[in-house]
Amino acid sequence: MHNDRDRRLLLQRQLGIMWRFAEEFVLDQIEDDVALWQPSANVCTVHRSDGGWVADWPDEDALPLPEATIAWLLWHIEWWWSDTIARVDGRGPIAPEDHRWSGGTTGIAVAKQEWDAVLATADLDASVEWLTPEPQPLWFIASWVNVELTKNLAEINNVKCRHANITA
Repeated sequence: MHNDRDRRLLLQRQLGIMWRFAEEFVLDQIEDDVALWQPSANVCTVHRSDGGWVADWPDEDALPLPEATIAWLLWHIEWWWSDTIARVDGRGPIAPEDHRWSGGTTGIAVAKQEWDAVLATADLDASVEWLTPEPQPLWFIASWVNVELTKNLAEINNVKCRHANITA
């Protein structure tokens, strides 16, 4: 028998570790020029439109996969959280093309607060229609989203370091 309190605490601690890294080393160090810097000619990025910042969506069958700008990675974190929260709340999925980037790091902070509330109160055993063929329990989805945040923050930090080395 799984202890709901222990699972919830584990998920919250995982998130807390990565969020501390995000706050101390990543999010407050991103300027607009760095966020939109393209590390190569083959990139996914965001584009300003009348409706806000729209993100590219890569063709995952075309190799090599494109690199991502920091702005795209920030958009991706916002979209992951927004989409997952909407699904958990029963509002249905948010398609990537329907999510507009906030244009900075504030959207991530807002989404993180909403995700904190999900982790604190939602039924972790609830079955959620998600990106997998079959519905998954929320505890599985939450662990996946925590890993996705970790991966995206590492990618942001990598692009940030590459930019710093080129402009130094």
